[in-house]
Amino acid sequence: MEQPSGRKLVITNLMMLSVAMFWGVAWPVGRILAVDLVDYPFSVMFLRYSFALPVLFAWMWYREGNTIPKQEDWKPLFLMAFTSVFLYQVGYMFGMQRTAASDASLVIGFNPVFVAILSIWLLSHRMNSGGIIGICLSFTGILLIFLASPNVQIPFEERITGNSLIMFGAFTYAIYVVSMRRYVLERGEDQLSSLSLIAWVSLIGCIFFIPFVINEAPWDRVWSKEEWLLIAYLGVLSTAVSYVFFAIGVDVIGANRASSFVNVVPVFGILSSWFILDEELGWIQLVSFGLIYFGVRMVNAQPPEGITKPK
Repeated sequence: MEQPSGRKLVITNLMMLSVAMFWGVAWPVGRILAVDLVDYPFSVMFLRYSFALPVLFAWMWYREGNTIPKQEDWKPLFLMAFTSVFLYQVGYMFGMQRTAASDASLVIGFNPVFVAILSIWLLSHRMNSGGIIGICLSFTGILLIFLASPNVQIPFEERITGNSLIMFGAFTYAIYVVSMRRYVLERGEDQLSSLSLIAWVSLIGCIFFIPFVINEAPWDRVWSKEEWLLIAYLGVLSTAVSYVFFAIGVDVIGANRASSFVNVVPVFGILSSWFILDEELGWIQLVSFGLIYFGVRMVNAQPPEGITKPK
């Protein structure tokens, strides 16, 4: 593999840092939309992907041409769309109605731990003592933010419910990650690229929202310019551009180094929630972030998985 030039590395690292920032700022943006549009959660979800899809498909067609999934691709694509788009967005939007954005940006960090746990059953993943300690550390960090969040302006019961919904979103996204890994391991070189997979999964997931959008009848409401801008931010920057940048990052610096930038998403989430929403900053968040961060590092140090084949 040809080593990228120094200039290309700098540009790629800046792109990956932008991804972390876009994803971090998405938490206070999501909080604003979830609270202001409490009667239209599915409409927000649908519109988010309506903004994202043109960017994703335009980039896919530019890079790969008109890529159409094969017949055997559709079943795993539907599962990935239902979990990573529909169920995750349900947890995200309904959770953001009830909890602080800074708390949610920490809670979602448990996602890699869910991936590791699910991999034990669905893939031939082996968990050593370091991984178990990592799970315990991460869970302690999550429990801390559940029980001792400094954002006491939101009632305790509301925060518990909201954080639980964010955890549900993290769990459903973990199902998507494991399903995608299984798809990659089974299909080998015959698989869709990561870019075309994300584009088609996003399209299928967007379709799942349509019956709920019809029930909400968002066309009966006058939407403000600010609401459109915030939804466009989630769709274009936090979803489409971030996925494209992340895919480029994986190609240039590798999956492990690209994924390491995800670890700083809660930092941007907490700081942007403080700046935009005037949420509380406290030592609890620092301790929680440290426990989750080092716990996830230990979990991610596990040996790679593979599918166990019958003998």
